[in-house]
Amino acid sequence: MDAMTMHGEHGTDTAAAVKSCPMIMVFHGGHCERILWRGWVAATITEFVFSCLALFVLAFLYELLKFLREQLLRREARKDAERLAEEVRRKNSGSETPLAELRERSYWQNIFNLPHIIQALLNLVQIVISYLLMLVFMNFNYWLCLAVVLGLGLGYFFFGWVKKDPNASECCP
Repeated sequence: MDAMTMHGEHGTDTAAAVKSCPMIMVFHGGHCERILWRGWVAATITEFVFSCLALFVLAFLYELLKFLREQLLRREARKDAERLAEEVRRKNSGSETPLAELRERSYWQNIFNLPHIIQALLNLVQIVISYLLMLVFMNFNYWLCLAVVLGLGLGYFFFGWVKKDPNASECCP
């Protein structure tokens, strides 16, 4: 791929040239952008505005996904705690029938547990969305960056308040 192909065919009037926008590798404004894929080209202002709205919604949904994963994790922890408390209560009630010793699930039981599989799949979706949002930001277009940041910010505003531990972070242990 030569430099002319990469930055658009300047000076031609073909349909492909009309739909191609140059890749500018510094922060800039404007509305002609190729976003993520070859086929997602915002050549008009209307297409660009709808692209910004779509990216805003995607960033908002990213925060919603993080919230849902946290809620699922809490629900499973609550279920496990209730199950364990019920087993302890039965064991200590002095019933005639001896209960089996309390036991934790094995490593493989935890790995192939349905809630863990769901968490793993949701985590995969979250990672893909986060990298796509990063690549959009790397278009260096002020408006696309603003759409991503505002979507993430508004999503956190609606869903980020539920964290009980303010020191808990997804990036660092």
